Amino acid sequence: MATVGILGGGISGLSCAYYLKTLGQSKIKYICLLDKSPKFGGWIQTTRFPDGAIFEHGPRTIRVGTKAGFNALELADKLALSSRILPITREHPTAKTNFILANNQLLPLPRDPSAFFRKVPPFSKSVIRYVFKEIRTKRSNLDDESVYSFAERRIGEEVAKYALDPMCRGVAAGDARELSVRSMLPFLYETEKNYGSIVKGILKGSRISEAQDFMQSSLVQKAYREIWRMWTLKTGLNELIDALAGTIDERGKADLIFDAKCTNLTFKDGKADIVVDNENIKVDHVFSSIPSYELASLIDAYPVLKENLMAIPSVDVAVVYLEYETDIIGNKTGFGYLVPSHEDSKVLGIVFDSCCFPAMNGTGQTRLTCMLGGRWFKDIFGDPKTVSMDTLLNVATEEVGKRFNTTDKPIRHKVILQKKCIPQYLVGHHIKLEKISEEIKENNLNLSLIGASYKGAGVPDCIYNARLSVEKYLKSLH
Repeated sequence: MATVGILGGGISGLSCAYYLKTLGQSKIKYICLLDKSPKFGGWIQTTRFPDGAIFEHGPRTIRVGTKAGFNALELADKLALSSRILPITREHPTAKTNFILANNQLLPLPRDPSAFFRKVPPFSKSVIRYVFKEIRTKRSNLDDESVYSFAERRIGEEVAKYALDPMCRGVAAGDARELSVRSMLPFLYETEKNYGSIVKGILKGSRISEAQDFMQSSLVQKAYREIWRMWTLKTGLNELIDALAGTIDERGKADLIFDAKCTNLTFKDGKADIVVDNENIKVDHVFSSIPSYELASLIDAYPVLKENLMAIPSVDVAVVYLEYETDIIGNKTGFGYLVPSHEDSKVLGIVFDSCCFPAMNGTGQTRLTCMLGGRWFKDIFGDPKTVSMDTLLNVATEEVGKRFNTTDKPIRHKVILQKKCIPQYLVGHHIKLEKISEEIKENNLNLSLIGASYKGAGVPDCIYNARLSVEKYLKSLH
């Protein structure tokens, strides 16, 4: 039976430990999970105010609709969290409306069927004309390209400019002109390769093919039947972290250790040696869920591997929580708005938390989360090590005042700066991953890489990739 070390106690590391215990009961002798922080959760951290208001410092929802999304629901079901879930279905107002900032106005992205046959600002054509262009565009033989280039080539410049550009800022706090379509949006890349057209691929695909492997879960069945778009938990996503940690801990054979800083990682004679606070922990295999740049600092003995791990950059993002006593959103009910990179604004976007989940409101009627920085942090705010929290707060409150035409002051706020929190899958990211995989194989390292740095930074991706990595490892054991 094998002993396993896990570096990192975020959603990937905890999911890894859970799957090792539940799927590898006959093959895993002991699991040691180590995290340098004083608490588990990684970028998933929730502030719960005394009156019940909730502020998520990082991810706030978990998307449904993909294999990874349905797998996350199955996990929630197994953790007995079904009764704690707050879903957003297809019919929910926030699922129907997303705004973008265009020409200094908040404009809803076209979702209504009538928009297929009429022009909806800021677009100069009806949706159906973009659809026809996409169908007529020939398949590309490019190995990779930017998200912006892909959208511009297949659908048109306006869609790249007003849809994919702000989406990349909202999802990855990154620049669509730099991010890889192959790694960032693999569905689009693979659909073009397989079907020659995104539209044709969507028409030939089916929802059930994504969900069928998880349909034994009653929660998955419910989400599929009601067409859930996303979900959270009643007092925030930290509930998922607590449930995972509690389940892993209560079943024995595992130690979850926080405040444990790793300083070195070596491999010899089929074993891995983890140096933690000047103590050595020997294991048969290591799963690393820490950011690629942190892992790079532990493996000086493998310079080529270190170089490729360091080549995956990450960006800094500030999140500013603002709560207002009255309803300042008015008729702009929706999930929130994103800001294209060419617009005159210092923010990436704002989430309308009180519209999405009113059950998480406290005494105030409006809760907003403003996202700042990302790929543009240093250009706008300077060095993240020295930036003033008041500066970030002022930018956020000024933006809210301008967009909602209000002079109201927030009754509560919180500013969090998340340093190097979102990895950037730049064009050619897949080549870096191939080189990393080759180095691990050539050096015969008993090491598996999971986490946001590699194959999907969303919460469902992190959970699912941890599961797939565990299943692969368990198959290798005799």
